[in-house]
Amino acid sequence: MEKHLVSIIIPAYNRASLIGETLDSVLKQTYSNWECIIVDDGSTDNTVEVVRTYVAKDERFKLYLRPVCRPKGANACRNYGFEKSKGEYINWFDCDDILKSDFLEKKVELFRKRKEIDAVFSYGAYFNANNNIIDSSKPKKKYSDIFDYVSNQFHLSTPGPLWHRNFLSNKTLFDEERQKIQDVEFHFRMFLHQFRFDSYEQDYLFLIRRGFDRISSKKTLSTKKIEDVFTYNYFTYASSDIVNTEYLEKYKKITALNTLKAFYEIMVYQKSIRNRYKIFKKYKSEIKKVTSEMKNGFSDFVKINLFLILSVTIKKGFSLLNK
Repeated sequence: MEKHLVSIIIPAYNRASLIGETLDSVLKQTYSNWECIIVDDGSTDNTVEVVRTYVAKDERFKLYLRPVCRPKGANACRNYGFEKSKGEYINWFDCDDILKSDFLEKKVELFRKRKEIDAVFSYGAYFNANNNIIDSSKPKKKYSDIFDYVSNQFHLSTPGPLWHRNFLSNKTLFDEERQKIQDVEFHFRMFLHQFRFDSYEQDYLFLIRRGFDRISSKKTLSTKKIEDVFTYNYFTYASSDIVNTEYLEKYKKITALNTLKAFYEIMVYQKSIRNRYKIFKKYKSEIKKVTSEMKNGFSDFVKINLFLILSVTIKKGFSLLNK
């Protein structure tokens, strides 16, 4: 069973106080045929020194520094780690979360039983600073259609899937310019390829920190990040011509609505009407396309246009989308 090498790829940035616990959980894996590739994103604390202690005591750990020619961010580190990896199976992970001891074993076992699949899904549980389990990230339902994904009935976090390398090869992986919802956008594009998968659902297989200083903190919010959310939602809408779904009309409507909600979030974040109008002009073509999906009569026409006017001028009007 352990003849299949698994590559665990971890981007790291300023996690000296936490990454040791993550790497200890890798060492405790009941499935031992793994390599753990850590790609540092230019840490300014002693994260690199901590990782080097693990590299020194176990050759399965490998440390790389993100090349200066690659954009800063976890996505470039994830892609670079994949390029350096040798495993038949790939599992991206985060530098401040924890693998349960059977994290790899349970997923590799499903691959062994179903050789035709491209990925094995798993879910995690959230824990707080007191090490208490406070919630589960188990999807609300089993994935049956891409509509489940865009309507948030089914969610995948970055550590969840174990991927077969053959499926990932020759595909565009993580968008290195994207700063927000990187995993959501990546998984959506993978779903467009209609990959085959199975899920381990008996229990959670990893732990996600809550109540800590997360890298994705709201403190780092920016217009670029909110625009990334908008462009992702518009991309899901624009993909309606190629998605394989039996709920096409529902798919179009919810992705159009999600796009307008994301546009509203950009407007709310801007302090000046000048910036709001500038962004409106930037995405005028996209907004025109999604609003055409939602105008089913004169009443809808009035509400949507009023929403756009109020959003740009006074950062109001969101409630009109839900009427």
